[in-house]
Amino acid sequence: MPALSAQRPVEPVPSARRVGRAPHVPRQRLVAPIGRVEIQNHVLELLADGGSVLLRGPAGIGKSTVLDSLAHQRSDALVLRVAAAEVESGLPYLTLVDLFGKVLADHGVVLRGHLRAALDAALLRTATPATAQDELAVRLAVLELLRVLSSRHPVLFVIDDLPWVDEPSAGVLRFVARRLAGLPVQMIATARISGLEAVEHADLCPAPCHEITLPPLGADDVADLLRQRFGDRISRSAILRVHAACGGNPLFALELGRAIAERGEPITLDEPLPVPDRLRDLLTARVAALPDGTRAWLVVAAAAARPTRELLNRAGFGSVTDVRSALDAGVATVAADGALRFTHPLLREMVYADAEADDRLRAHELLAGAVDDPVERARHLALARPAPDETLAKTLAEAAVVASHRGAPAIAAELAQLAAERTVNAAAAVTRRLEAARFAEAAGMLGEATRLAGDALQTATDPATRVALRLLLIDLAGQDYSQAGPLLEAADVDAGDRADLGALVHLYKGRKAIYDGDAATAATEFHRCGELAEKCGDTQTFAASLAMYARFSGSASGENDALLDRAAELAASLPLTAELLQVRMMHAAAVVQRGDIATALRELEALRAEVERGGSVGNVANVLISVTTVSVRAGRYAEALSAGRTCLRLFADLEVTPGPGLIVGAMAELYGGDLAAAGRHASAAIDACLAASDEEWLKVAYAVRGQVLMLEGDPVGALEPMRRAYDIEVRRGQIDPGRVLWYADFVETLAAAGARAEGARVLGEVTAVAEDLKRDTAMLSLARAGAVLASMDGDPRAAAADLTAAIARWSDHPFPIEIARAHHVLGTVERRAHRRGAARDAFAEAARRYGELGAHPWRGAAEAELTKLNGPRGLGLSDTEARIVDLVRRGATNREIARATFLSVKAIEANLTRLYRRFGVRNREQLSHAVAEMSPSD
Repeated sequence: MPALSAQRPVEPVPSARRVGRAPHVPRQRLVAPIGRVEIQNHVLELLADGGSVLLRGPAGIGKSTVLDSLAHQRSDALVLRVAAAEVESGLPYLTLVDLFGKVLADHGVVLRGHLRAALDAALLRTATPATAQDELAVRLAVLELLRVLSSRHPVLFVIDDLPWVDEPSAGVLRFVARRLAGLPVQMIATARISGLEAVEHADLCPAPCHEITLPPLGADDVADLLRQRFGDRISRSAILRVHAACGGNPLFALELGRAIAERGEPITLDEPLPVPDRLRDLLTARVAALPDGTRAWLVVAAAAARPTRELLNRAGFGSVTDVRSALDAGVATVAADGALRFTHPLLREMVYADAEADDRLRAHELLAGAVDDPVERARHLALARPAPDETLAKTLAEAAVVASHRGAPAIAAELAQLAAERTVNAAAAVTRRLEAARFAEAAGMLGEATRLAGDALQTATDPATRVALRLLLIDLAGQDYSQAGPLLEAADVDAGDRADLGALVHLYKGRKAIYDGDAATAATEFHRCGELAEKCGDTQTFAASLAMYARFSGSASGENDALLDRAAELAASLPLTAELLQVRMMHAAAVVQRGDIATALRELEALRAEVERGGSVGNVANVLISVTTVSVRAGRYAEALSAGRTCLRLFADLEVTPGPGLIVGAMAELYGGDLAAAGRHASAAIDACLAASDEEWLKVAYAVRGQVLMLEGDPVGALEPMRRAYDIEVRRGQIDPGRVLWYADFVETLAAAGARAEGARVLGEVTAVAEDLKRDTAMLSLARAGAVLASMDGDPRAAAADLTAAIARWSDHPFPIEIARAHHVLGTVERRAHRRGAARDAFAEAARRYGELGAHPWRGAAEAELTKLNGPRGLGLSDTEARIVDLVRRGATNREIARATFLSVKAIEANLTRLYRRFGVRNREQLSHAVAEMSPSD
């Protein structure tokens, strides 16, 4: 199968789980903010039922105050708290640092070595690692940490200003939110939203998440709030005016009340309230009234990601006088750990925004000299020095690498882009913009990556850089290679006589030929790629060319096996990349086709472990494709289902082209999960592959969709997708019964739908290919399909004998599902031969084998056949059900049956639904046919 390459945004896979009910939420002596008692009680009820809660509303409406009160009510839970801010959102994993910085030490959680290393790097607990840390390792580490913590006590995330969570942390929390099924992990969060727009990062809340918009306070609540704060210094008439002016916003009400109280004299009816331009000028005036040194200190604090007394002292600010002035003015508070917080996030943003440009530059310059973290220091330097500066550009480029090694490619992309903007030399700026595009691609920021690569290409002059940019643009187009032609032709010109560049261009030309369905051209391109790669000593590209040539050259299977063995040997000696990952997966697939399933599984398990230690999340998603498909053949359906579902989720998390993930998810569900889910995934995969014009994956999507419909008992419906899959393979010259196990199903579907002649033709074509390619592992399934055709052509007993002999010959078949499927078909053939006992034994054996494998959809189908064999009398049908079955066989409508049985039409429909389920059919015609087959005359 093709490897994951295309990356295009897709909708996340919806979660259907519900967190377990919280053990206990204390309610006695509940103290709620003024006007928020009902809201707080409602939130606590939702938390008690296992949900998460997102409080939304405009700035100043009291979200943070309610959040504080709610957090204090949960004495039963481990509360992990963070207050995010926009100025911090560009720093990698800052939210995780605040949430988990002390948890590992305080709670004695032991994580596996590579997970602990990745988490320590992200949380700044260790020195920057020498190699890149994968985002997946950080995500898995946090997931494991939460599993351990929640096994001891409920865990409650409390996140203020959810939309400002930094993107790397958001990726981690989004990842774990989908994987917390049944664990007592919940979240209360706030979001500053002025209207009905969607909340950014709302999907970080573990489901089910309830969004609650905080309403404005009523007049009485505003009066209580002002009187609690200012006593009787504000008249009733002034309070009513404040309520009208503030719109029920408690922060605005308090600020207006403060201004009135500080006047020292009443506001008369003919005087305007002291609120020029509503509230901004009032808040600005509060800051402006502070001493110069305090205001300068606040600007530095507003510019810092995590302002602490220690940090501000190192920056030359934070005297006791400055701190006291800010506290007395109600602008800031200082926590016990020395962290400074503005009394409202709006104040922080206003302080920063209203500062003079020179003051902001100076603040960032001072902070750059005070912080220790290289990423944070680089960002401050960039904000302090907007002019081109090669020394700064180098610092930013190095910080980008550090961010990448911490598993934060989005931050790396931002830093690399800043490095390009600060670079003096035009050629060096292009190179850094290319690096920024690669980081953006790794982060799933496809639009940004495409923009950066396109911009760089406009000014690039170096041939190697131009080739790299054009090939990156092809990668960013994903499954859709329809526009790759012009880019490849231009890249060919750029490559000139350079063997290293030419090898890469021919590798991509081969892929384009595969996309176009031109296997002969693909083989030629891969062969030329191999020649050039060998000439210049590019072992990685040479190994990729060998593997791709073996896959598409059409050479004898022995030659291809030798090429793949050599490619895999070369790949294993090199650092893992996406190209070499594909080589090793292709080799494992070839080993499966040889029937050595144990070796293939060992290779994939080792590869998966290697990828999880140091590869990208995209590489993990890729290897899970192979793990799923090989596990299906090995009959390890629990593992296949787990890997397939994880693969599907990762494709959604990566926001890549969804087709491959959907197909793998459908395949896993078809064999070991939920048949309805398999059908949904397969249909969505067809749409995704059609959108990408990717026939290489489309044919597989069609085949799986047909298999689902066949198992659902709809052979006529299954014909169309299966015919389309087969037509693609014939047209592209890619029939190979060793790759995807579906050809026998196609023949059986043709026979069941009445197209026996077409079925015989297809069986002959596929059998000839299997014999030519020596696909021995396909022979039992083809024998099964041949028995179906023979039994329908008038000699079911001979067909049963032949199939029984084939089962005996392949009793040690490496794919256990094939033996179970053969017994299943044997039951059908024996029933057609009117040997009910033999049919019953065959179906029972199939059901037993399916059960041992965990192939639940197939076991259900075999058990339905056993049920049919018992006939209507053996089913224990009631008199009414027997009468309904009889009338259905006579062709009566539901209304006619209702009149004959003295029941309502709705009751008849309900009875028919139960009968369909019992007989394993979908409609009246199939019910009649099933009953006819079970009649004694059979």
